[in-house]
Amino acid sequence: MNWQRTKSIFILTFLVLNLFLGYQLYQKNDINNISNLTEQPLEERLAINKINYLDKLPKYKEDQTSISAQRYKFTDEEKKVESKNISLNKEKSTEITLQYKLDKPMDLPKKDSKDLIAELSKFLEENVTRGKEYSFYHWDKETNIVWFNQVYLEKPIFYNPEKFESRADAEDFDAPNGMIKFKLDDKGNLTEFTQTYLLIMRQGAFQEIISPKKALGKLLDTAHLTKGDKIQDIELGYYSLVGVGELQVYAPTWLIKTEKGQYLVNATDSSVQVLSGEEE
Repeated sequence: MNWQRTKSIFILTFLVLNLFLGYQLYQKNDINNISNLTEQPLEERLAINKINYLDKLPKYKEDQTSISAQRYKFTDEEKKVESKNISLNKEKSTEITLQYKLDKPMDLPKKDSKDLIAELSKFLEENVTRGKEYSFYHWDKETNIVWFNQVYLEKPIFYNPEKFESRADAEDFDAPNGMIKFKLDDKGNLTEFTQTYLLIMRQGAFQEIISPKKALGKLLDTAHLTKGDKIQDIELGYYSLVGVGELQVYAPTWLIKTEKGQYLVNATDSSVQVLSGEEE
């Protein structure tokens, strides 16, 4: 065996392999550079598609955490209300779901929805345990039901309105987690309401979330956002990520509303959830 010749072959092979790998790396970098040069900035893409969003961008903290929560069990003291016109329906109420009935329907503004929401917000603060921790979320005018959702650190907990009634027949579930369900009569007056509350804790370490502008870009990439769409609102909140038994984990999420639909964009992994509008 000619060791010198074998050694030379090994050295030559090693050099050729290095050249090949170096060429591959060069090609990869070249492709990436071309991609970076040809890829349009997000601002340009949104502008070309005539999507105006600048006046809708909210202020937010870049570092956020997920939260975990479970249905809260009300104490006997918390079930009491001061108003003589409001009574607890003991047959339909449980430790985690409280249902109240008004002895006399409460008149509500009929012409202006903002006035109605303001009146119900005032009612919550004055009559309901932890009423200040809820804000208006959804008004289903077909069923005459107004929903308020729980707020944590000034950020609302989002739900899918289409699934509000999906578990209505389930035990202890007349309203979703952390919600106030106001029921109005045919005249638009308040007749009864149901309350649930979430006991919330931070979950995991702080991490940087995507910006609302990048969330818009994700909707553009997935064709949920199309040319000429008008952005009505952008809001940061929480949406249920996974549930283990009674415990739910909620991730920081951007809610983006257009005139065509409502979309949730997970602020940590950019996944999209359609609340209303067409699925792709």
